[in-house]
Amino acid sequence: MKLVSYIAQGDRPRHRRLGIVLDDDVIADARAGYARMLAEAGDLQAETIAAVRLPPEAAAFLAGGPAAMAEARRAAAWLARLHDSHPEARGPDDEPLFLHVNDAHLFAPLAPSKVIAAGRNYRAHHEEMGSSDMPYKLPSTWLKGPSTIVGPHDDIVRPRATRKLDYETELAFVIGTRCKNVPSERAAEVIAGYTVANDITARDVGRMERAEGNRLLAKSFDGFCPIGPCFVTADEVGDHDNLALATRVNGEMRQDARTSDMIWKIPDILAYVSQIELLPGDIVTTGSPEGVAQGGDGGFLGPGDVLESEISGIGCLRNRIVDDPLEPSWKW
Repeated sequence: MKLVSYIAQGDRPRHRRLGIVLDDDVIADARAGYARMLAEAGDLQAETIAAVRLPPEAAAFLAGGPAAMAEARRAAAWLARLHDSHPEARGPDDEPLFLHVNDAHLFAPLAPSKVIAAGRNYRAHHEEMGSSDMPYKLPSTWLKGPSTIVGPHDDIVRPRATRKLDYETELAFVIGTRCKNVPSERAAEVIAGYTVANDITARDVGRMERAEGNRLLAKSFDGFCPIGPCFVTADEVGDHDNLALATRVNGEMRQDARTSDMIWKIPDILAYVSQIELLPGDIVTTGSPEGVAQGGDGGFLGPGDVLESEISGIGCLRNRIVDDPLEPSWKW
């Protein structure tokens, strides 16, 4: 399944819904559709059950465990058949069950309690950044705050502190259950699916921070982790070790690689980072390949640039860069 967080264009953000993508063009309202399915089967508590099983937040849905996932799959199959026969069908509150993607506003598909990012995980990227100490003993990882998360089409705000704003398209895996100390051979038990992420980085801020033994802002300014456009369940992604990954800036290809080039594979990254407790909906990114601005001709991101981050089988982020209108509190 492909799941999205959305509202109809013009609706209020607080009315966001969990959507099931039926094909590339149609989103089905998961809760309302499930409620109608139950009601038609004679369930007198259809709406109450639907609100619990398929809540609007994906993290809350994942917390429902295998039972919620099984019901979502059942609803997805039923909704696909209903759309084929009655594309104008409506839900229990007379809301439309189906919406064309062009008539929807997509939010980030997840609101994680934390984002753990991995770096230096593609050999060519490691080398383009001027490092040659391979192999190394641990995955390179750090935390990004929840405020870094923005949606697949939201603007990315360039802080005034940086003029070297860089991109790093990455495959991210999504935690499906509360867990800790997960050995690599059990990774499939806790990974619910995947999404596209971009580990936006202020390179010049990072250089200044590292000089002081610090690593806070360069990768964690607000909006520095666009994700989406959907959360794809693990079974639909298939072989996550061989997905095509691409980055384009204003249509120009900057990164073009495959996830098979990763040094540390996903089960190993999970085994390392799960030494701290992970919660349903938490996101772990897996590093970026070569082609970043810092490693090339200095084509850093600036106002008006359109950044596209795409992974096969999942989808494409399309974010515009804008300048921060606010003066920073710290004088750099």
